[in-house]
Amino acid sequence: MADNKEIKASTEAKRQKKADRRDAKAARKEANKVEEKKSRPNNIVLAAMIFGVLIIMFLFAGGYNYFSKPATIEKFVADNGYDQMYNDIQVSEHTTMKLRAEKNTVKIWFNIDEDAPESELELYKGEDGTKTLKNMGANILTSMKPQTRALSGTVKLKVKQGDESVNYVKMSYSEAKKFLKELQKEAEEDADAADEDTDANADADADTSEADGE
Repeated sequence: MADNKEIKASTEAKRQKKADRRDAKAARKEANKVEEKKSRPNNIVLAAMIFGVLIIMFLFAGGYNYFSKPATIEKFVADNGYDQMYNDIQVSEHTTMKLRAEKNTVKIWFNIDEDAPESELELYKGEDGTKTLKNMGANILTSMKPQTRALSGTVKLKVKQGDESVNYVKMSYSEAKKFLKELQKEAEEDADAADEDTDANADADADTSEADGE
């Protein structure tokens, strides 16, 4: 009986020692956590510091690229020699073109020879002629303006034969972008319509072949 009591007491003592060791280990671990928090910055603060530096770097890079661009379209045109490149260039046998820029306005002149045939004038007249001029002006303005720090832009196109005005178009940057988007949509619709016509013709040919076979 006494032996059983001694064994039981010994087992309890061992369990208590294990429990004491676990408690002591947990206490040391918690103390280490507190000490680590004191000695190093909070994770949120550390993340904010890292991302803050990255954001500043990206802002600096973007700002540098932005401020390295010409301030105006006029400066961009001059820097790239477009005013010299497009100075009375021959567009066709009877028409020359000249391009200039003043601040953020691109000016394009088409000069048609006095003895040009009527067919040459028709290229720039009416709805189709206006559409041609808008297409050219919109493409030029939307390609130049993003290369500058200009907040806005305008393009003006004038067609003349001697002293007589044949056509005139003026577009803002927003109008130019809208026009090109509408032009793209129109082209896609025309392509879809052409595909439908092709399918319809193919179906008609197939029906005809079947009828002939019968």
